[in-house]
Amino acid sequence: MPHSLGGRLAILLVFAVVGAQAVAFAMFAHESSRVGRAAARTQVVDRIATLVRLLDAVQPDTVPSVVAAYGSPRHRFTIDASSLVPEGAMGADEARLARRIDRRMKDDASQARIALVERDVGENAPRGRLSDRTQALRVSVRLDDGRWLNAEAPLASRTPPWMRIALIQVLASVVAVLVVVAVARRGIVGPVADLARAAEKAGRGAGFEPLPERGPSELRTMTAAFKQMQERSGAFVADRTRMLAAISHDLRTPIASLWLRAEMVEDGELRNAMVRTISDMGRMVDATLAFSRDDALAQDSGALDLSEMVRALADDHGVLGRDVTVTSPATVPFQGRPLALRRALDNLVENAVRYGDRARISLERADDLIRILVDDDGPGVPPDRIEEMFVPFARLEGSRNADTGGTGLGLAITRSAIRAHGGDVVLANRTGGGLRAEVTLPS
Repeated sequence: MPHSLGGRLAILLVFAVVGAQAVAFAMFAHESSRVGRAAARTQVVDRIATLVRLLDAVQPDTVPSVVAAYGSPRHRFTIDASSLVPEGAMGADEARLARRIDRRMKDDASQARIALVERDVGENAPRGRLSDRTQALRVSVRLDDGRWLNAEAPLASRTPPWMRIALIQVLASVVAVLVVVAVARRGIVGPVADLARAAEKAGRGAGFEPLPERGPSELRTMTAAFKQMQERSGAFVADRTRMLAAISHDLRTPIASLWLRAEMVEDGELRNAMVRTISDMGRMVDATLAFSRDDALAQDSGALDLSEMVRALADDHGVLGRDVTVTSPATVPFQGRPLALRRALDNLVENAVRYGDRARISLERADDLIRILVDDDGPGVPPDRIEEMFVPFARLEGSRNADTGGTGLGLAITRSAIRAHGGDVVLANRTGGGLRAEVTLPS
């Protein structure tokens, strides 16, 4: 089955029309064959009776010429010494037809024999017809001189003329259905496809033009509901961002005040401990606000090159003396938000370097997906805790020290950014040791 709505609608309608036409065609063919065979038998019987009366009225020396002139390509008449139809070969229907001939002869004598046989088609007959065999009616009538008038005629044409008309009718019906589907696709499938594309872009956080409300009333209602949902979602995100910006300002002020007060403590050991705690609080507040605000959504989507992005990311870590390598094609175009994607990939590379000593980035395109692999040589993650690593503030390292275990928000932020682009990120322990982070994005 086709994947598109228009294709499936066309296939189903064509099947329905062809099926209905096939049933009607079979019924018509059966009835037409029955009526045609009856008419052909009646015609042959009438021609035989007429020919017998004609032969009784002409001179004996003209009989052969009359018989030859009375024949046709479909009806063959001969005068022979023996009967073409064996005695006792007639069935009930044939006997009824024979009596019809007898009633039209002199003295109502029983002199006719009729048999229905299967006739072989000659080698010179045209090919490409529906059947290579046809039924024929053989008739033998005893004449007054003791000889037999033998006749043979097919009961039906091997290529009924109405069959071509029926096939043309089926073809015309299919064409009409396809025209209707084309019109329906423009008025129904078109708006549905536009709505699907808009929903896909909205899921990736990309901007799109407002959808026109067109098509049937159900589609207009659906389009209006989608637009209203987008407006409400945008308003909710904007309100949340403004609220978090205010919270950020309010929290940073008391943290800065605590920092200044801690610097005034005379006990050096206590002062350093307080400063470290306040610094951890500041980093955790900044990370929490960044995760909740999801400021990546505030950036417009645009064209970018993922190959260039991962190479620049590796160069930045290389300047810091970190072992980061990249394997990728020359260019991999993508439509997305550069800052959000770079931040997500940087979190993965940062984890690989911190816990696995090095990071190996592999970028590849397969069918309709883009895969970004980040491998390290670290100890990996217990299988039962892999999914837990994407939960905010979840860390393998038990302390809350940001220098040893981070804030526990990096992977949560990464997954949020990747899923906002219509993709996903998963973790898996490699067979040879180390951890692999696999990012998939729609191409």
